[in-house]
Amino acid sequence: MFLVLTADQRFWKNDEKILFLGEWCRLYRNKPDWFELDAEVLPYHWDNRAKYRQDYAYVDALYEKYLGPLSTELNQLHGVDHSTRYWRIVVGPWLYFFIGVFYDRFLSINSAAESKKVTHTWIPSLNSNLYVPKDFLTLREWYWGDAYNHYLYGIIIDELGKFPYAIKTYERLSEDKPQSRGYSSISPGKMVTKKILEKVGGWIPPRLNKVVFVSSYLHANDLLRLQLSLGQFPYPCTPIVRAEDVPVDMKLREELKLSQEENLFEKLLNDILPHQIPKAYVEGYLKFNQRAMASFPSNPSLIYTTNGFWGNEGFNFWAATQTERGAKLVASQHGGCYGVVAWSAAEEHETRVSDRYFSWGWKKTGQSKVVPFPSGQLAGLKPKISPDPRGGILWLGVSVTRYSSQLVSVPMSRQMLDYLKEQQRFSRAVSPEVHRLLVRRLFPIDYDWDEELRWADMDPELKIYGGRKTMYQQLNESRLCIGTYNSTTDLETLARNYPTVTFFNPSMNEFRESAQPYFDDLRRVGIYHETPESAAAKVNEIYKDPQLWWSSIDVQDVRKKFCHQFARTSENWIPEWKKEFQKLIEES
Repeated sequence: MFLVLTADQRFWKNDEKILFLGEWCRLYRNKPDWFELDAEVLPYHWDNRAKYRQDYAYVDALYEKYLGPLSTELNQLHGVDHSTRYWRIVVGPWLYFFIGVFYDRFLSINSAAESKKVTHTWIPSLNSNLYVPKDFLTLREWYWGDAYNHYLYGIIIDELGKFPYAIKTYERLSEDKPQSRGYSSISPGKMVTKKILEKVGGWIPPRLNKVVFVSSYLHANDLLRLQLSLGQFPYPCTPIVRAEDVPVDMKLREELKLSQEENLFEKLLNDILPHQIPKAYVEGYLKFNQRAMASFPSNPSLIYTTNGFWGNEGFNFWAATQTERGAKLVASQHGGCYGVVAWSAAEEHETRVSDRYFSWGWKKTGQSKVVPFPSGQLAGLKPKISPDPRGGILWLGVSVTRYSSQLVSVPMSRQMLDYLKEQQRFSRAVSPEVHRLLVRRLFPIDYDWDEELRWADMDPELKIYGGRKTMYQQLNESRLCIGTYNSTTDLETLARNYPTVTFFNPSMNEFRESAQPYFDDLRRVGIYHETPESAAAKVNEIYKDPQLWWSSIDVQDVRKKFCHQFARTSENWIPEWKKEFQKLIEES
């Protein structure tokens, strides 16, 4: 069988029997092109969730194994003497992320070889100069597209040598970002204001900017009040600093020597890491570091962030340097899954790099730095959400990338199709009266699953929303919220005491042992459901007056207990944060 690796049809051989490497090859909008082909789809290796859990542990250990030697090599390359913690903050997000991505691609190709069905395939040019990301964010933009993944598959196929291939030289397709639905677009005027405010921090004397907030996820007014309570000049917007593109220097990269292999995959990893490490850490390191240091405040005592590690490369450079100078790095969760899921690369990285980590109520075994604390982010929702007894029912969807990305115990890659089948089961199980009230809000990014087209075929009568209203605006127009994944939204609605029914499959959303009793309680009172049919039955029962059920003593007791553990809020959160920050500064 001819092996098809991606959705790029220039590399398909339709006059032979085809083996699709995965469902990511078959775009729904292109269904006429593949529906009648003589073809099979290779089973996804991480449909075996026990194996996925074992492989996550392997990737996590491998990341730790490589971090130290890579830190040493980068110190030598740049003539510096930074700690492993410094490099963990700077390159850690990329290294952790890339090892997981590359291992997934390796396992897919290995599965194809072990199937004994592959006779040959076509791969693109393996010119590594074309596929070196300039920074971590570039990798995140590339991995969900076909061109970059085709390159990774090609490298693995070439190195493994387990079946024949031919190189097809085509112009590289651009890596288009998945299109946002524009739910929260920023107007040009606000963008200009934001750029001006970003520069304000450079004018503020260091003594008035001891605590620097980067990607705080706090409401602007709350951030202002907190900064003033700390005796600081307000600094509402910190900059996002991205690396400039620079030429690849292969001779420089050849100086990076890694020899950690204990198996075939690690041999491949040794070979590809020097070619794939972003330019910001090699060719552009010195200049980018200078730009980052000049863009942020010069002498903070404490740095606070939520997801700055993942979306602001310059922040990582600056924060790493400041921690070596003695600044405390305080991080906080910024959404769902934290403290709940059985494994999460994001949670592991954030808790490891920080001096103190504010959870929304949960504790982490063996890590005293993780401190339960009221969420300022959730507190900022207080005036925004309230149900309309005569409104509709807002049904929230999610989407995941076609190719696997950051490792976490939720559905990924091909499993999106299982998720959509469960959503279809829910739409079929609700009563006609409920169905007329349902509004399916599409996830802000589709990731090429073409969900709107799929719903047109699955349930053409269903009301679909992909417009410009925020989720909060739609919640204020609704009587009930239906959650469908282990999400931030569930925490927001539960913290705001908004009637909520949520359902997701626990076999694809594995809980950690400490969280299980809380979800058992949610299930007992009808908030959480393991099947779409159970959730539909509950909605059919309560839809006329959800508040009557929601306000019952049992439901409210369970909700409060759950929120205290996973969505904690406080009326006095600003004084509590001020006290904690001042204590941390005194400890510096």
